[in-house]
Amino acid sequence: CLTPRQSRWNLFLSQFDISITHKPGKDIPGADSLSRRPNYGTEPDEERTLLPNTLFIGRIDVNLHNRIKESQATDQLANTILHAKTLNIPSPFKFSLDDWTTDSDLLLFRKCIYIPDNKDLKQQILHLFHDLPSFGHPGIFKTTSLIRQHYWWPGLTIFVKNFINGCAACQQMKINTHPTTPPLTPIPADPSALPFQSVSIDFITNLPLSNSFDSLMVIVDHDSSKGIVLCPCNKTIDALGTALLYHQNVYRRFGLPKRIISDRGPQFVRATLHTIKAHRF
Repeated sequence: CLTPRQSRWNLFLSQFDISITHKPGKDIPGADSLSRRPNYGTEPDEERTLLPNTLFIGRIDVNLHNRIKESQATDQLANTILHAKTLNIPSPFKFSLDDWTTDSDLLLFRKCIYIPDNKDLKQQILHLFHDLPSFGHPGIFKTTSLIRQHYWWPGLTIFVKNFINGCAACQQMKINTHPTTPPLTPIPADPSALPFQSVSIDFITNLPLSNSFDSLMVIVDHDSSKGIVLCPCNKTIDALGTALLYHQNVYRRFGLPKRIISDRGPQFVRATLHTIKAHRF
């Protein structure tokens, strides 16, 4: 069984036509000059001055700026806010008009650029703050926090959540910390079945030793009476021993079952049935 990390490695390596062969460590010789990477060599240190981000002016995307301006010009909410501020009338919405300002022909909400109801425009902004390698596909909370520093629109958090939940890279690489558990599916019973025609077999092991036995083989009539038969045994019991106990305690009274349900796998069930049929003891 692969771990989640190994599964991601396996999915990534499946893109390439390669063959992975294990080589024992004792057979691997020492590294030679051809296997060493030259960029790991010693180089003189260079003095670098690290400056805070506040000393740099952020790059302005002129095309995005123009798209926002054009979209605001036809947006109903933006026009309503501007009309209310011009006439100095009460705000028709739950937020105050004092939260809205204008700068460079752009409408701002609490000093953040207002993004109209334009899906393509919102997705372009999400791409800038989520998909670029410099951001590295942050989560919902981090992406929302980054966008709120510059932009705002109603339903921002929900839009970001839906965008990230549909991001293929995030769903492929991020670990699901809340995996869903599939519902249990009961095994259907045949109401017309005779007693012990369909049985389930399980073992209770590591019990206190009694008369040289440390386990119990539990045989339950699955479809008809729900009757139970307990057979003392040992933890090391195999298919032959299971068949012998079944013959002595169940087969003599009810005959051969049509179905055996067991968590030991189909191989164990098949071997038990074949042993009962072959020997008949």
